[in-house]
Amino acid sequence: MSTPPAPSPQSDSKVASVAWAVAAIVVALAVAFIAWLAMGDRDGEATSGEVPSTSAPSAPAAPAQPAQPAQPAQPAPDAAAQTPPPDVEEFMLSLQRRDAEDLMAIGDVDAPVVMIEYADYRCPYCASFHLDTRPALAPLVEDGTLRIEFRDLVIFDETSRLAALAGRAAAEQGHLEAFQKEVFELSREGHGEYDRDDLIDLAGEVGVEDLDAFGAALDDPDLQAAVDADTDEARAIGVTSTPTFLINTQVVQGAYPLAYFEQVVEAEAAKVDAG
Repeated sequence: MSTPPAPSPQSDSKVASVAWAVAAIVVALAVAFIAWLAMGDRDGEATSGEVPSTSAPSAPAAPAQPAQPAQPAQPAPDAAAQTPPPDVEEFMLSLQRRDAEDLMAIGDVDAPVVMIEYADYRCPYCASFHLDTRPALAPLVEDGTLRIEFRDLVIFDETSRLAALAGRAAAEQGHLEAFQKEVFELSREGHGEYDRDDLIDLAGEVGVEDLDAFGAALDDPDLQAAVDADTDEARAIGVTSTPTFLINTQVVQGAYPLAYFEQVVEAEAAKVDAG
C-alpha cells in the first residue's frame, strides 16, 4: 500500500495562513459584538448590576457587593427594538453549541431558539431567574421552541468555581436541575456561603447516588477546564455581568420578568420562521 506524500512546506504555510485568517475573522466578529454589547443604552436595557464591567474582555472582574436580588430597575426594553448588525447576529448564532451530549443544556438541539445563559451560582439575580423564571419557561422547552444552554461565568471567587464544578458533577449523574435549584436557593437573599462538604451533602439530598464519584469529580481536571472555558468565553466576548442571556440574536442582561423572556423567544422564533 502506498504512503501518502508528506505535506510540503508550501502546503503547511497555506494551512497556517488559512488558520490565521479564520482566527482574525473570529476576533473581528467578537470585537464587533463587544462594541455592540457596550452600547448599554441602545434600547434602554438595564443590566443586573451584579458585577462591574472591565475595560478589556480578558481582564479578571472584581466581585461587587450587591444588596438583595431584584428585578432590573428600568422597564423591559422592546424585544423587537434590539437589532444588532448582521455580522454580530451571525457571530451570536455561532456561539450556540447545539450538542446533544451537552449535559448542561436542556431542550431540542434543533429548537429554533437557543438561550445561552451565563450565570454564577452565588449571584442573587441568577438565583432569582433560576428559581422564579426559568421553571416557567419549561413549556417552551417541552414544545421544542426553546433550548437553554447553561454556561458558567465564575465571578465570585473560588466558592463560585467550586459550585460550578459541583453542578457539572451532578450533571454527570443526571441531577443537574435539582442540584442547581438547591444551590441557587442559598443565594436567593445574597451570596450563598458553602464549602465542599456542604455541596456533597446537597448532592445526596437531591438523589445523587454515587457521592464518592461526585466528590472525586470536584477535582477532575476536565471539569475544571470546562468551567474555565465557559468563563473565558464569556469574558472574551465582553460579558461581565450575571445573569446575561444570548437568545439567538438578542442580549438580555438581568433577571427580567417572565413575560419579557417570552416576548424575546417569540420574536426570535418568528424571525426563524420568516427565514
